[in-house]
Amino acid sequence: MAGRPYQSERDLAAVTRIWREAGWIDNSEARASALGEILDGGRTVVADLNGSAECVVQTVPGSMRYGVGPSALDLDLAVITFVAAGHVARHQGLAGGLVARSLAEAADDGAAMASLGIFDQGYYDRFGFGTGAEDHVVSFDPATLDVAVPNRPPVRIGVEDHREIYDLLLRRHRGHGSVMVELPALVPEALAELERPVGLGFRSDDGRLTHCLLGSMAGHHGPLTVEWLIYEEPHQLRDLLGLLRALGDQVRSVTISREPSGVQLQALLAEPMRQLSQANFGASARPLHTAWSKVQWRLLDLASCIEACALPGINLTFGLRLHDPLVERSGATWPGIGGDYTVHLGEESGVTDGLPTGSAPVLDASVGAFTRLWLGVRPATGLTITDQLAGPPEILTALDVAFRLPPPLSDWPY
Repeated sequence: MAGRPYQSERDLAAVTRIWREAGWIDNSEARASALGEILDGGRTVVADLNGSAECVVQTVPGSMRYGVGPSALDLDLAVITFVAAGHVARHQGLAGGLVARSLAEAADDGAAMASLGIFDQGYYDRFGFGTGAEDHVVSFDPATLDVAVPNRPPVRIGVEDHREIYDLLLRRHRGHGSVMVELPALVPEALAELERPVGLGFRSDDGRLTHCLLGSMAGHHGPLTVEWLIYEEPHQLRDLLGLLRALGDQVRSVTISREPSGVQLQALLAEPMRQLSQANFGASARPLHTAWSKVQWRLLDLASCIEACALPGINLTFGLRLHDPLVERSGATWPGIGGDYTVHLGEESGVTDGLPTGSAPVLDASVGAFTRLWLGVRPATGLTITDQLAGPPEILTALDVAFRLPPPLSDWPY
């Protein structure tokens, strides 16, 4: 098995060097100390080169919400929080070996899914990952928000409130694909990355933090970039947007890094087309709306994921030839979940080994493509164009109907 477990006394200095070479932390002792707490908080593995750790991968347990309404389930999730190699260890195969090891250990622990943030698309496809849904990045003049300014003043929220922020994340309003990560130390690290931080929120009568926004201000007039909008109940989002409107006499531009699940912010803006036209004028033009996915997912336990599908009105049985690239990886200790299966989708769904007998249609798919289908990232008919997924037209159309899900948004940067 590639690599070895991280040992704090032996490896902290080397891993700190790796993070600094990656540009993730500065040279301060405070950031190095915070990194040590993160490294101790998950399953961290390293690979050595010339007697020193030169590559590091961490996996943290968590959960992912699948579905909506009363039938939604929280599935065990392995979150790969970072993959980093030192400058002398790039393109040496160390990162790939540690990622394969981490997936094998997560599967052995019983995780149904794995997810990670990507530096770019392509590298992690070789481990069976498929690209997730896009996060929508929206910019606007906060003075044009059609929401009321809250009657009560907010409270300031800062890095000293990191444990309360983490607890609020665990209680937050969640949608399909939303993630919980069981590592509180990630929150102060994320807050420490904010330059000129801005944190505003509200507390209940008993002092509990109920909703807040967190971001950073670039200059006197902005832009103000909001990295987090966290709230327990949907109506509380209007309070947070009202706080942004209240800043509109100073701040000319706000950027929401991740549009909240189920919400179209454009519907709350006055004259958004005028703002779009003005943004396109001049050399300093900037986009008002972009959408990219920086998260990938893959199935680790096919049975658990299929059984999570509660689909009233659906009665569909098909064969599945699932191809997992891990089986072709030299030295991999876990071959993945490739194989031939019979899948039934309905109010109670399940999977058995072997293809069905008779005339049931058969779907051919890579693990990454089937993960994207199961999550609802794109329909089957669309995935035949972009991904490794193929089957008779009748099964593709039936799967389009079966997996009608909202976009799966993790709502937690990692």
